[in-house]
Amino acid sequence: MIKKIILSIGSILFLLVLVLAVHIYMVTGKAVPEGPNWSMGKIEVANQLDSLSVNEIKQDFLAKPYIRAFRTNLDQGHFILLYDRKQVTGDDLAAELGSKLNLQASLYRPSAEELASSCPAIPKDSFTYQLGSLFQSIFTK
Repeated sequence: MIKKIILSIGSILFLLVLVLAVHIYMVTGKAVPEGPNWSMGKIEVANQLDSLSVNEIKQDFLAKPYIRAFRTNLDQGHFILLYDRKQVTGDDLAAELGSKLNLQASLYRPSAEELASSCPAIPKDSFTYQLGSLFQSIFTK
């Protein structure tokens, strides 16, 4: 009974590691995908936002073919947009959003320290990060 449990857990872990390896291989591959190149951007505004005008702008932005998603955080004063960066830049979206709201809007750019820390959701000393780094180093050489 214990042997079956250990074999089951071992095979599940093996499958998970295999899926992780395939995922990292696909992400770090050299092929350039055709079609839209979706990117997520955070646009910050300095002032408080009005929910009525934000809803109108949201509908206007979602009607554009290069915008896939539009989220708003009224309390923090920022927008999250999923856009096709082959058709428009994040700075252009920030300028357009700022002009529609008559506010100063800017595209959020992480600092060098934030970029160096990789994924903020996974600590560098975790097993998941170490395993992912191993596969990434194998496939990117």
